[in-house]
Amino acid sequence: MGKVSGRIGGAIGGYDVDASIEDGVISGRIGGAIFGNDINANYSMEEGFIAGRLGGAIVGKNVEGKISPDFFSVRIGGVIDGYNLELETRGNSVCGRCGGPVIGFGVNIEIANNQAIGRLGGDVIGMDVTGYVEDVEPIIVGAIFAMAYYIYQINHKNSGNHGNTGNN
Repeated sequence: MGKVSGRIGGAIGGYDVDASIEDGVISGRIGGAIFGNDINANYSMEEGFIAGRLGGAIVGKNVEGKISPDFFSVRIGGVIDGYNLELETRGNSVCGRCGGPVIGFGVNIEIANNQAIGRLGGDVIGMDVTGYVEDVEPIIVGAIFAMAYYIYQINHKNSGNHGNTGNN
């Protein structure tokens, strides 16, 4: 069984990530017990699909798209209120973008020696990633952290706290 755990942002104003990956299933929690969401998705690298849900059955976002060891291309949410997430691997790095060229955020995560370290967003507005990884493809690691940051932004926008202070 694979494991991805860690933190997006600092001790204050960030989100925890805790996911298990086994037999084509990603399951776990992003955020805390109260302000956070479950993550549940099925995928197949061989068949090239990923489909699942961030959040609960009523309040949450669908995740659906394509996956391979080299790329991840999904839609999170609906046609109107969702974002595209496009990632690719470059060696041990996962890079890409969630959202469009103006509204959205960049993804840059390095995976080595069972650690994930990187940045989501820009140099000023964004959050650092620090995590632990065990037996998980780099593309899945990057996707989990990027989806967690997307949900963080949605949850903090809806609560009146935009979460994009750049102080993390």
